[in-house]
Amino acid sequence: MTNAFEAQRNIALVLSAVLLTAACGRQAHWYAIESATVARDGRTVTATILTSPPAPDGTSCEEVTQVATAEHDDRVLVGIEVRDNCEPLFPWEDARMTPAIGYPMKKQLLLEKPLAGRRLIDQATDQEIPIMQ
Repeated sequence: MTNAFEAQRNIALVLSAVLLTAACGRQAHWYAIESATVARDGRTVTATILTSPPAPDGTSCEEVTQVATAEHDDRVLVGIEVRDNCEPLFPWEDARMTPAIGYPMKKQLLLEKPLAGRRLIDQATDQEIPIMQ
């Protein structure tokens, strides 16, 4: 290989790496769980996170990409991962204006065993989640 070709290839590789790392938008994040309810079976937990309201046609920018549960003797760790599909791909793009945040989105999680007095812990904040009646 010639030195000029190697230099061009290296520049192309560096630029590709910069663009890939700069495209930090639309990555999923663990959202804080505001509250939860537990069904009579003790195994079905409905967790509530806060998002932006849906559009008039019912579509939402936020998409749940993953839910997680980790059960222990004294606690159950739960998490909801969400991606904002309306977020710009690159930092230099204009961000969308969210009219309001605080719209409740509910997601059901199924435990292997009933909650039965174990504490419900939020994976995102490591805080106990209030259980509503």
